[in-house]
This record gives sequence, structure tokens and C-alpha cells, in this order.
Amino acid sequence: MSEADPKMQTAYLGLGSNRRRTHHIGAGIRALHARFASAEHPIRVARVFESAAIGFDGHDFYNTVVAIETDVSVADLVAACKTIEREHGHPSSAPKYSPRTLDIDVLLYADLVCEQPIVLPRTEVLENAFVLWPLAELAPTFVHPVQGQTFAQLWQNYRCEQRLKPLEFVFEALPYLQTP
Repeated sequence: MSEADPKMQTAYLGLGSNRRRTHHIGAGIRALHARFASAEHPIRVARVFESAAIGFDGHDFYNTVVAIETDVSVADLVAACKTIEREHGHPSSAPKYSPRTLDIDVLLYADLVCEQPIVLPRTEVLENAFVLWPLAELAPTFVHPVQGQTFAQLWQNYRCEQRLKPLEFVFEALPYLQTP
């Protein structure tokens, strides 16, 4: 919970795109900024990473993690993310392992552990380097609510052969946006 406003929760969102990647990652950041950023609650964005597609043959992805402060419920946050995806050409009916214009997943919502309306924390947090590395940079001291280790510790102990490359990504200048 945020100390400044006890109703606000920190949520971490994973963004990914492998179609017009630069455009769609930027569009996703702008849409989240428009919906959630304020002077009191800026959004924070990790570096962008390039990674191979997992689960299907496809173009490489650009991925990042965004931290927002919000007072909406988990269900409303998921709905907002799905609306943004649809607005940027990602149909709700797309198979899980397929090309994406823009994919936005709620990874963590404060220290909530739940099965509904979605599974939190998402399992991909521990499985995929393109989620864990930016999370470790954005929230190194945040403790995984199930594992009991910080994200910095989890990343330090991560062992997997996923190809991942940090990129020089220029974010649009927006008020209330914090980038590396």
C-alpha cells in the first residue's frame, strides 16, 4: 500500500509487442500514462528488452514492465488493460502464443495472492527473463508475495537460457513518467 494514500496500490504490468514493436510499446505507455499517471502518482517504466518469441515461431518481442499506483480493483485493472490492447489491434480472441501488436498483463497487484479474477502473482514473473529482469530493475527491494525473496534476489538466482537484450529505447516526453 502506498504510504501517502492508503487506497492506492502499486501494480506492475508487463507490456510486450512483436508487431511494429517500437510503435506499440510507445502507444501502450502513452495509454497507461493517460489512464493512470498524475503528479501525485507518476508511472514508472523499466528499460525495454528484446527477446525471442516463446511458445511459437515469430518475430522477436520488445518487452518492458510498468509500475502504476491505482485505486481500481484487480478486475477493473485487467479490463482497462484489455481495452487498451483492443484499441491497439490485439483481439481478445487471439491465441495465447501468437504475434501481438500490444499485450498488457497484470503481473502483480501490491502483495495480493489470488486465483480470481486472474492468477496473481503471474507465473511468468518467475519463468521469463523478459519479465523478471525489468521487474528486478524497477522494484529491486519488493518481495515476491509467494517466494519471500526480493526481485533483485530472484533475478540474481535466475537460471534459464532465454536470449534477452536491453535496448536504447527513447520514450516520449510525458509529464508524470519516470524512465531509467
